[in-house]
Amino acid sequence: MQRHSARISRTKAWAFLSIATLCSALACSNLLDVKAPDAINSSSLEVPASAQLLVFSSIGDFDCAYTSYVVASGLMSGELIETTLTAARWSYDRRDIDPNEALYSTNSCEGLGTYTPISTARFTADHALGLLEGWTDLQVANRQYLIAQSAAYAGYSRILLGEGFCTAAIAGGPALTSQQIFQLAVTKFDTAVTAAQAAGNDSTLNLALVGRARAKLDAGDNAGALADASLVPSGFLYYATYDGGTDHRTNRVYAENNAGTSVSVSFEYDSLGDPRVSVTDQHQTASDRHTELWTQNKYPNGSASILIASYIEAQLIVAEATGGSAAIGILNSLRAAHSLAPLPPSSDPAVIKADIASERARWLFLQGTHLFDVRRLSLPLIPAAGGSYSRVYHKGGNYGSETCMPIPAVETNNNPNARG
Repeated sequence: MQRHSARISRTKAWAFLSIATLCSALACSNLLDVKAPDAINSSSLEVPASAQLLVFSSIGDFDCAYTSYVVASGLMSGELIETTLTAARWSYDRRDIDPNEALYSTNSCEGLGTYTPISTARFTADHALGLLEGWTDLQVANRQYLIAQSAAYAGYSRILLGEGFCTAAIAGGPALTSQQIFQLAVTKFDTAVTAAQAAGNDSTLNLALVGRARAKLDAGDNAGALADASLVPSGFLYYATYDGGTDHRTNRVYAENNAGTSVSVSFEYDSLGDPRVSVTDQHQTASDRHTELWTQNKYPNGSASILIASYIEAQLIVAEATGGSAAIGILNSLRAAHSLAPLPPSSDPAVIKADIASERARWLFLQGTHLFDVRRLSLPLIPAAGGSYSRVYHKGGNYGSETCMPIPAVETNNNPNARG
């Protein structure tokens, strides 16, 4: 089991991150474009001695973006239900996000934003990687390991952009399709795999292999996905870590569902009786005083870690990429290892597809994967588009048909390359 931490040299790290976040929000192309008189000059950190700090700070950016994305994508995909009276939050759940909305586009990860936090994580990982590639092994201890880490997180940031957004821009470039972004992610993971092998770091190597397999599967390269996922060893786990003592570092699934009652587990998950989707009926209403509150048990507190990659996810990729009746055998091997009854054998493509989708939904519950599964596997929208919003009481409007978030107006307004 691998847990990473971004908790060193906190004062310098957050000074650096405050500049990077502002830079991302303003769509500037260079960290030095932003003048922040109350923060230390970023150039003082851009030295070999600060290499580890830069990498771990970028990981901190990803962790915060990731946990916010898990909640936002969970709302869009039907894992969670929005239960507040705050209309600005409803569009995730209603699946009708307007490009001019600020919450999803420019809000911080603490405020359930997605585009800016993910873009910030992408920027800081790319920036650290670029610096590391310009330095030498003599200047930086464990340089190959740090390159592998930066490249892997740069790849995962691109996966979130590609899976969550219909199109997205990177570093002031044009609006890219999800498929184009997945190809860029694969390139970053190529770098991560090579560097992790050079460093002899198996944890980062397997993190990159799962990421590359996921990006290839997303892009429709089943053969490539199968080759990478098959290399991941049994028992592999890699977590994003959190700290409930600070808002920036807290597990937002727990904060929104268990502590804040701002979201509830969706009706489709609250009575499965499946240990992989453990939930609790709190016998009370949530923040809106209308919706019954069901809470998830996967993350027991604000410091609970969230899986980024695992052997189980790799095997789910192997099953899907393999296809046919053999896929059911792979799924049943996973189930047997966790004392779950086997799925019935089948050679019917429709049954196999449904079993793969169901097993992914349960194994990867609240890990940020289900939204793109809905999109790429053409799963039914729950609730169906056109119905009155919400299912519990009328809030306003109807459920939309979005399965991805639009590129925000703040990007297209400030980045002429992304227009059109």
